[in-house]
Amino acid sequence: MRKVCVFLMSLITMEALAMSLPKTCVFSAVKAQITINGEPVKQAMVIRKWEWNDLREETTQTDDGGYFQFPAVFESSVARFLPVELVIAQGLYVVIDGEEKKIWSNSKREPDENAEFNGKPISLICELTDEMKIYRDFGSRMNTLCRWE
Repeated sequence: MRKVCVFLMSLITMEALAMSLPKTCVFSAVKAQITINGEPVKQAMVIRKWEWNDLREETTQTDDGGYFQFPAVFESSVARFLPVELVIAQGLYVVIDGEEKKIWSNSKREPDENAEFNGKPISLICELTDEMKIYRDFGSRMNTLCRWE
């Protein structure tokens, strides 16, 4: 019985610790439109990937207007207590004719929501015929074919 009590107390302590860890916004909410030659890309799969402690991803589809959105994603980690630099790799991809095409990549370096654009929400228009460009306007190097609204 003593072992069961110790085990249960350990679980409760670990759960309490996990709940008290600071939340890090690993990827802010995204709203975007995807076009090709100015026309909406309808019903295309969009993949959002990020890597902080582990590589994770989720998918959605564009609507008939070429629009899609993802909610903000938050994770907790003891790494926030350590004196290490925060770097979260982020990427957005669209699947066209069975091929995954990168449309946006970034290295997020601040834990706050909307830190990617210095506090502004991520709202993009992504024209697939445009070339990828590198921007350094927001602290880290961003590579994208999108423009922000």
